[in-house]
Amino acid sequence: MLARWWLPACLGLCLAPGAGPAGQDRRPAAPATRAEKLLALHAEQAASYAIYRDEARTQKLELRREPVYRWSNPIRSNGQEGDVFVWTYRGRPEVIASIFSHPRDDRAERRLCHELLSLSEAVLVVDRDSPNRWEPKAPGVELRPVPGAPTPAPTPAQRATQGRALAREFSGRSLSEAGEGWELRLLPRPLYRYEGPDVLEGAIYAFVSTAGTDPEILLILEARKTPEGPRWAYAGARFSDMDLWLKHKDKEVWTSIRGGENTFNHDAQHRYRFFQDLIVPEIGADAPSGETRKAEAR
Repeated sequence: MLARWWLPACLGLCLAPGAGPAGQDRRPAAPATRAEKLLALHAEQAASYAIYRDEARTQKLELRREPVYRWSNPIRSNGQEGDVFVWTYRGRPEVIASIFSHPRDDRAERRLCHELLSLSEAVLVVDRDSPNRWEPKAPGVELRPVPGAPTPAPTPAQRATQGRALAREFSGRSLSEAGEGWELRLLPRPLYRYEGPDVLEGAIYAFVSTAGTDPEILLILEARKTPEGPRWAYAGARFSDMDLWLKHKDKEVWTSIRGGENTFNHDAQHRYRFFQDLIVPEIGADAPSGETRKAEAR
């Protein structure tokens, strides 16, 4: 399986226990820096989910404990900071989530938020001990052929190069509820690369605004096996509370416009879900992480 994620070495959580001096057990090192504490907090939230591809709960997704991407948005909600996590099944990503937090107005406390998106070809079943629920009603993103795409190349390196070139053919824009618009930029590297039983090469790309580095639109590109041979396919996906547009070259190919059942918190089929989950004491470099307490269900 091919999988890559970005995480600076300085933020790694070296939590594996081992034998200490004189035969004593060595306890896992507690996070020390503010960045480490935020990462540990966000990772703990991601680990609170048990996600399955079937009602019988026999096909459980695997959480990648290291985030595939870290982001910040200094102009929203007193400064947002987040981590993006992926859950996989047989190599293919089935769920991607942004777990992020920001100071409350009094800056003595911090609000934790969850933003979840199904990429699955199944209707997911999600278990979590919380009043805030995610209950997808349909499979995740719908993949379509990339217009004019070449036949996927024979080697992984060549297919990766093709995928990057195809991603650059897409462009995105967003519009906030206040009427502020952005022409989004494509991050040069995918958030995650993968292979799967029916996928020769897959990648999740992100479009971000100039306001920060948080993803607004996700672009999924896959070189898939088909009865006619391998073909490139794509899907656009909402990862934002804004109105969104995606173009391939000069043609609009996907939108997510707020209204009706496409609300601030979810789309019509609940493939996308956002909620504010917990409130915790603000985190400093030397302050303890503190106990969490539940916010109201949303």
